[in-house]
Amino acid sequence: MPTGNAMSSSQTDLPHQYDPTSWTALEVGRWEARSGRSHIGTVVFTNRYEVRGWSGEVFGDHTSLESAKAQVEAMARWSLGERPWSPDGVD
Repeated sequence: MPTGNAMSSSQTDLPHQYDPTSWTALEVGRWEARSGRSHIGTVVFTNRYEVRGWSGEVFGDHTSLESAKAQVEAMARWSLGERPWSPDGVD
């Protein structure tokens, strides 16, 4: 029986194309995320922390900066094919 931490072999063989995220505070209430040399998103504080893509579209909003940053990083990993673990992927 699989355990809660088991991953399928297809998940462990994923290419690691995703560089660690670096965050820069551009101004008060605005943070930019980069992975390597690529801009992957921005968090802007209005009345909540808005997650924005590279062209400015809003993908979500959060009550904490940490949650907004986590969404930006997850979206970048997802777009590069590094899907998160799922119980549906367990062999």
